[in-house]
Formats: sequence, C-alpha cells, structure tokens
Amino acid sequence: MSLTDTIKEATGIAPDPKKERTLMLSKLAHARRAYEEKRHDLPGAGWIAENENGRVAFSPTRPDGQQLVINGQSVTFWNADDVTRMLDAFEIAITAGELDPQLIGLTPAGHSLPLDRIMPPYSGH
Repeated sequence: MSLTDTIKEATGIAPDPKKERTLMLSKLAHARRAYEEKRHDLPGAGWIAENENGRVAFSPTRPDGQQLVINGQSVTFWNADDVTRMLDAFEIAITAGELDPQLIGLTPAGHSLPLDRIMPPYSGH
C-alpha cells in the first residue's frame, strides 16, 4: 500500500500533490520577497536568514509549518551569492514534484531532497 493510500484510508482524504506544490510555490515567493527586500516582517521571512559574514541559512517549511528535509537536514547553509540560484533550483524541484513525498505525507520524515538538486554550479557552498 502506498503512502497516499495509507493517508486516504486513515483520513478519508487523498492528498493532492498539485495543491501542496501550489502552496509551496506561494510560500517560496513570499520567502524570496522577504529576503530580497531584507524584510523580517513579511510572511516567509523565517525561511532565509543571512548573517553578517555573508552566510545564509535556508530552512523551508511545508504549508502546515513542518520543516522540509534537504540532504537529511532541516537547515542548509549557503553563500549569499548563491541564494538566488539555489531558490530558482528549489522552485524547479517543487514544480517537478521532487518534494511531493515530503508534502503529501503526514510528516516529511523518511524523505530528503538531495542537496545537489538545489546546489548551484560553481557554488561556494
């Protein structure tokens, strides 16, 4: 029995990956805007935090607030110069359904997006 079948059986509702992707893309757009505008008061601001040394912590969450897992971690660290390209790659991964196993399960546990999927080429990661 698949995870989707298990959830449907337990809740009576089948998870909709397209709906979850749409919600994730919206959260990503908010996080990107907050980062670009250096606004900590905007929705999504908690996803991306830059320190004074030019390093950026990236900790995306599902629409229900649970941490997503990238490379087995809930937080990844980037050089500030790589963040825009990383966010572009993350958007592509969401759209392609690569995060679906984390989005449609009761928790993201047991799944991890490979780091190289969002690591920009020539990254100083």
